[in-house]
Amino acid sequence: MPDLKNSIIAFLIFIFTVTDIYSQLIPDVRSMSMGNTSVAGSYNIGAFSQNPANILSDKFNEKSNIYFNVFLDAGFQLNGDYLSINFYDDYFTKADDGSQRVLSPRDKQTILNEASDQFTNYIANVKFLSVILNTRSVGSFGLSIDERATGNFLPGKDFLELALYGNEVSRTYDFSENSVNQYWIREINLSYAKKFELKNNNTFENIAFGISVKPQFGVYYLNTRQNNLMITTTDSNTVQSSGSAEFYYAGLSDNNELQYSPGNAGFGFGFDAGFNTQIKNFSKNGILNIGLSITDLGYITWNKNTNKYFNDGSFVITDITNQEQIDSLKDVIKSTKTPVPDFTTSLPPVLRAGFTYKFLNKSGNKLTDSTRKEQAVISLDIIQGLSNDLGGITKTMVGIGGEYNATGALSPQAGFTFGGLQDFAMSIGLGINADPVIIDIGTNNILSLFTPRNTTNFSAGLSVKFKVN
Repeated sequence: MPDLKNSIIAFLIFIFTVTDIYSQLIPDVRSMSMGNTSVAGSYNIGAFSQNPANILSDKFNEKSNIYFNVFLDAGFQLNGDYLSINFYDDYFTKADDGSQRVLSPRDKQTILNEASDQFTNYIANVKFLSVILNTRSVGSFGLSIDERATGNFLPGKDFLELALYGNEVSRTYDFSENSVNQYWIREINLSYAKKFELKNNNTFENIAFGISVKPQFGVYYLNTRQNNLMITTTDSNTVQSSGSAEFYYAGLSDNNELQYSPGNAGFGFGFDAGFNTQIKNFSKNGILNIGLSITDLGYITWNKNTNKYFNDGSFVITDITNQEQIDSLKDVIKSTKTPVPDFTTSLPPVLRAGFTYKFLNKSGNKLTDSTRKEQAVISLDIIQGLSNDLGGITKTMVGIGGEYNATGALSPQAGFTFGGLQDFAMSIGLGINADPVIIDIGTNNILSLFTPRNTTNFSAGLSVKFKVN
């Protein structure tokens, strides 16, 4: 039997070493800054993966023929109840003198209290290229090439107690709550939208429909498929295990290592659909739009280096800061690799519904006057995830946000979200219109600006796009 000081948990290697690699999907910086509202009020490039009907939209009386950006649209978000930069630095890096960090009893208790049974979700998104082409007669066409990574992990209390304090005699440790799920994909988004004027309708001024077809190129996949692992220390100081844990993997490397490459380890398709309609004669001072969309209906079939990793409890970690134990665990897990047939995973579909009211200035007498501009915007969205697959969240989120066009160049943005990953967050951002360049910067959590190293819900985004009239 291996020494307990060199001993299980397949989760550890992933739980405490991948958090600086991944993050979570931020579809649009402006929408994020406005409380994640998007379905009725997003514009052109910002409408990708949120409501394809809105790729033809822009601020009132400011429409352009072409919008594009190249490598200038990215976002990052980390949502958790305990994991911050300071938390990681305090407990899971080397000491100031370069030596192996030794956790004090107080350190161990802090980790146990703050991290046990707490989910952490992470998302990142980068747009390599986005283009919108607006035509008067045919409609609007959109192309976007995105890179995204997302996932979550959960360390159970029993797992952390064993890892921090070592084994107790006559104690059973339940590791079934531990999980890690993450994926990395490259996506091509091909979108089309068309607006129809409804002259004989007493309720709606117009209605826009949009669809997206999105080829999916899988880069990396790791998922806890099943886990009922239990570890028992007997009164004779021996260790017994029951149950097991299985991870499924697919990737560009054959040994479960991250590898960036133009290649892919899986392929599939995603689909988006949505509409946006303007209410007729709602107000003389503004415009009310209502939107509805469903995104990420689809699948990925993973077909490269598809393997199963199996853990039956034969290896136990007793020091989560000991690099030798972590390296030993890597070797143990790799030795259990078993090839499996190609497998298919669903994308995480999301249903969005909401409205946007646009306040117009009073420089004109009619809504159609070309002299009128948007003075402010207020939006409300209800966002419902329909699956937990591939980092999806099924907890309902409600967002409310606004934008005030203070000058022709500066537009402060702010919003609130309720539910979802964080239960509550306040977002803030700034839009800069330096025609023909439009810049949006923002965060989904205002604490990211003032205490970036302490916040456990960190997010930041930057978008720079260009327009051609």
